Amino acid sequence: MSPIEVYLEDTPVRFTDDGHMFVVDAIAVVSEAFIDGADMRQAGSLWEELVRRNPELLAYCREFEGGGDGVVPVVDSDGWDKIHEKLFERLLEEYV
Repeated sequence: MSPIEVYLEDTPVRFTDDGHMFVVDAIAVVSEAFIDGADMRQAGSLWEELVRRNPELLAYCREFEGGGDGVVPVVDSDGWDKIHEKLFERLLEEYV
């Protein structure tokens, strides 16, 4: 199945047909508020750093293959709450 794309602040965020959000897409949208010109490459690096610092975050994700990116992490709303909390802490450390 192809992912569903929703635009938030002119940035696409993809979802699976069962409502799981692409983690790196969501990180790109959130990080734009802190980093001017943030892109998917920076979002991918932020995700890798978050996982290094908080490997338990992977337990909230599942792998999805589709959308042309190979296998990518996707998350439901409860999992995103956990990731978002750690992401926000990380962004505050460096950019505020």
